[in-house]
Amino acid sequence: MPDILHDLSEQALTKAIEENMYAMTPLSHGWPHTEVYTGEDVSWCLTDVAFPTCNPIIHVNLEPEVVDSLLEKLIARARRRKINLHCWVTDDTRPANLAEYLTAHGFTSVGTAVGMAIDLTKMNESDRAPAGFRIVEVNDDNSLETWCRVSGTGFGIPEPAIPSIVEYFATDIKHNQPLKFYLGLLDGKAVATSMYFLGEGVVGIYFVATLEEARNKGIGFAITRKPLLDAREMGYRVGILQASDMGKPVYLKLGFKEYSRIGSYSWIYQSQ
Repeated sequence: MPDILHDLSEQALTKAIEENMYAMTPLSHGWPHTEVYTGEDVSWCLTDVAFPTCNPIIHVNLEPEVVDSLLEKLIARARRRKINLHCWVTDDTRPANLAEYLTAHGFTSVGTAVGMAIDLTKMNESDRAPAGFRIVEVNDDNSLETWCRVSGTGFGIPEPAIPSIVEYFATDIKHNQPLKFYLGLLDGKAVATSMYFLGEGVVGIYFVATLEEARNKGIGFAITRKPLLDAREMGYRVGILQASDMGKPVYLKLGFKEYSRIGSYSWIYQSQ
């Protein structure tokens, strides 16, 4: 059993929200052909998978005079690999105006998420989904591809990017990462997704998506609750996630509380 977080202080939960998110990236997952750097000043990795968060820049704690050279170096390497990059900006990020440097180098904002955490012993367990809704676990290549397409549609991810998401998770599954995927079916049709990642002593909930025609039925609540219940049965005490404005009301109903704000910036490869 991994070390499970029982410290429910604001400081511990804020740290867990970020560290679980970082741990979910391939930074330390042992992927082949991956460049990795970890240091006190910054950590980053570059893979062969185009999906932005497969190529993260995290724990940025840099002096202003070296930011430009780092970004230029990583962008040059990303161009050679024909991949995209992603950088998270938090209250601990230095320099504090890192977003300005990112924008100047062609990164664009993909939104600000609300970092949230929940005490799993106090979770709202009510069932709000319609009678024709059920949740199944993804356990083969075909259902993983369906999961990726439903999730991609729910998040508005362009169709050409879906294969890189499939590759991302197929690679992580191959390397035995602590992931589990959930697919929600309404009257037999796949309409919702969620995923958990166990890391840093907490269960992180990701890729919660519901197709437009299935929204406002309690399905988002149910597809988020299921992995939390499963993790609690394994002994986990804390769940974390990063919420969009659309998802936040659902998570508040479950019992999540807000602890931080996390900015996301992506650099997208374009052939020259």
